[in-house]
Amino acid sequence: MNLAGGPLAIKLPWQQQQWQRVDDLFQHNKLPHALLLAGPAGVGKQRFALALAQYLMCESPQQGMACGQCRQCGFNLAGTHPDLKWVTPEEKSKHIKIDQVRALVESLGQTAQQAGYKICILLPAETMNINSANALLKSLEEPAANTLLLLLTDAPSQLLPTIRSRCQRIDFPLPSKQQSLDWLSTHVPAQTPVEALLHESANRPLAALALLENEGMERLQQWSQDYLALIAGQLSALSLAEKWLEYDLGEVLTWLSRKLSRVIAGHVAGAIDVDENWQQLTASVNPQSLFNLLDAVNELVDKLNRGANPNRQLALEALLLESCDKLRS
Repeated sequence: MNLAGGPLAIKLPWQQQQWQRVDDLFQHNKLPHALLLAGPAGVGKQRFALALAQYLMCESPQQGMACGQCRQCGFNLAGTHPDLKWVTPEEKSKHIKIDQVRALVESLGQTAQQAGYKICILLPAETMNINSANALLKSLEEPAANTLLLLLTDAPSQLLPTIRSRCQRIDFPLPSKQQSLDWLSTHVPAQTPVEALLHESANRPLAALALLENEGMERLQQWSQDYLALIAGQLSALSLAEKWLEYDLGEVLTWLSRKLSRVIAGHVAGAIDVDENWQQLTASVNPQSLFNLLDAVNELVDKLNRGANPNRQLALEALLLESCDKLRS
C-alpha cells in the first residue's frame, strides 16, 4: 500500500472481529497506547492499521469508519496528516534504525498539531534491532496522552519480550479460502485464474493480488520449473544459483519454504493442494529428508530476517546442492 496517501483505507471482510474489538475499546475509552497487529504477510494488517488511524483521526466518523469529508480526512487523503507517522526501514536497509526510533519518540512527546490523536504505524516491527527496540520502550512505558503506536509484524516471536508485553496483541489469521476467493474475484480482471493465484500465495489474498503485478505468477512458475529441472538432473546447482541471483534471495527462499511445506502436508495429510509435478517428484522421498531440507531453508530465512548478509551465490549453491542430495532418487 502507498504510504503517502490515496483513497481512504477500508477494513477487509475477514477483519470484522478484529475491528469490532478495537472499536469497542475506543468507544469505552479503553484503547491502549500500543497495539501489536500480528499475522502472516498478505492478509491486510497494513490496510487495517491505516483504516484505524484514519477513523480515530476523523472529526465525523460514519458507521464506524472515517467520513472522508472532514479536514482531518483531507489531510489523510493527501498523505500529509502531520500527526500520522510511518516508520519503516529506510531505502536499501532491511532494518528500522535507532535514529528513526529516537526521532519517533521525540515527535510523540510533542503536542499534536491537530489537537487529536498522534499515531505511528511501525512496520515490520521485527526489523527493529535490540537498540531500536530498547529506544522504543520509553514511549511504551511512559506514553504521552492521545498517542497510539501500531506495531505490525509477520513474526511476533522475533520481537523482544519487553516490547510484546507492553502492547495489546491483535491476531490476524488467514481468512477462509472462500472469503479469499470472494474478495479476490472482485479485484481482478475477468478470466483471471483466482484459485491459482490464491494457491501460489498460500491463501493470502493481498499477496495473491500482488502476484498480478510485475509478472509475479510467471516468476513463481519459472522458479518451480527451474527447481524441478534441478532435481531431475537437467540443471546444475551452480547454474541455477547463478540464474537466481537476479531475484531477491528472501523471496526465493520464502517461496521454496511454502512449496516444501505444502509437499510435506501432502505426505502427512493426503489430499492437500499440491502441484502434480511436485507430487511425482517427492512421491518416493523419505519424509524426514523433506523436513530436514525445509529446516535448512527456514534457517537461512531466519538468518536473513535477523540481519545476516551471506554471500548470496554461495548460500544458494549450498542449499541447492542439499536439495539434490535430499530429493534425487
